[in-house]
Amino acid sequence: MTGSATPSTDRGQANLVALAVALLALTAVLGVALVVADGAFAGADRDPGERRLASSLSDRLVASHGPLTTRANVLNESAVDDLDGTALAASFPVVEGRDVRVRLDGETVARTGDVTGGSTVRRLVLVEREESATTTPNLDRDSVTLPRRTDRVTLAIDPPTGTRLTTVRANGRVVAYDPAGLTGNVTVSVSRFETTTLAFDANGTLPTGSVALTYYPTRTIKALLVVTVDD
Repeated sequence: MTGSATPSTDRGQANLVALAVALLALTAVLGVALVVADGAFAGADRDPGERRLASSLSDRLVASHGPLTTRANVLNESAVDDLDGTALAASFPVVEGRDVRVRLDGETVARTGDVTGGSTVRRLVLVEREESATTTPNLDRDSVTLPRRTDRVTLAIDPPTGTRLTTVRANGRVVAYDPAGLTGNVTVSVSRFETTTLAFDANGTLPTGSVALTYYPTRTIKALLVVTVDD
């Protein structure tokens, strides 16, 4: 006599079906996990290279003797204004053929290629802007102290007839000399790291207007330099 399936048989078949579904689900999960892991390893292979390049380029951009700096970690604003993708590749061959972007305080100053992602290095820098100021001092005391530090001074010398200005000193050091008398424009170098006092030797009184001084103080501000490499 043929009988119906026993409860144990039904449970066995149900367990087999459940096991098959579980194995299928596990296989799918492992497949996705392997794809994700493969992508992660591929990204890990790229990111260190990108980051090394971004870090290396940022180091070179702020190097003391670089084309953009006045000293280490201090960018010259005029040099930065002249920077573009072509100048960046010419000055820093490491970026040739790569997708690189350089930003300063949120503004893109140079780009090569198409940067859509990549690795980024950020660093705080100083940006130095040079200005100019002119003063016509009263030389009754034969000397004048500049109100701000500068690396050079241009003197427009025009003494009255019969008066010869023969010597100019900066902090006691002779920076210009002509026994026949200095005239016209004379530019002298001084130290940016100390306040400059100019003294004048003449064979007579130098009235106001005999010398006009143009000096070049700098203003320094903090900024964020951001270098991105999308290799």
